[in-house]
Amino acid sequence: MVTPPTRRSRYAPSVVTKNDLLELLNADFTRECRAIYAHAVFAERLKDIDPTASAAITRGGQETVLAALALCQLIYDYGGIVANDLDELNAVLNADRVAQPGWAVETVRRLHERAGQLRSAGEPGLAKRVRRILAAKRAAKPLDEWVIGRQRSGSK
Repeated sequence: MVTPPTRRSRYAPSVVTKNDLLELLNADFTRECRAIYAHAVFAERLKDIDPTASAAITRGGQETVLAALALCQLIYDYGGIVANDLDELNAVLNADRVAQPGWAVETVRRLHERAGQLRSAGEPGLAKRVRRILAAKRAAKPLDEWVIGRQRSGSK
């Protein structure tokens, strides 16, 4: 008798090797660094036009710095080396990509996946640290809401 294939939940973590997980965590760290640059770019663009929005974006950037630092420490604690392959000029010139509506959702999805993978790898403490980053990201207003809201109102 052939057993039917079991359907895996889309929320089930994929099992990866330690080296693969370190590469994924470094990719997440690079993503956070890209977001830091984008926050700086938009805070500067709006500084004279809308100081309130600029200040809020700056606070969001500071929260992103804290998330990046937490990921950096997590990589070290997991026995890895932080490897950021971000080109700063490219990050500044492409800040609009971070301000796209799907960016924050994709970041949360990736971090949620990372927490599951760490849990599967027998690292519940590290997974808990990723979940703290996730909680902060979910509580914050994403950059795209500040930027797109301004674009819809006709402001530049």
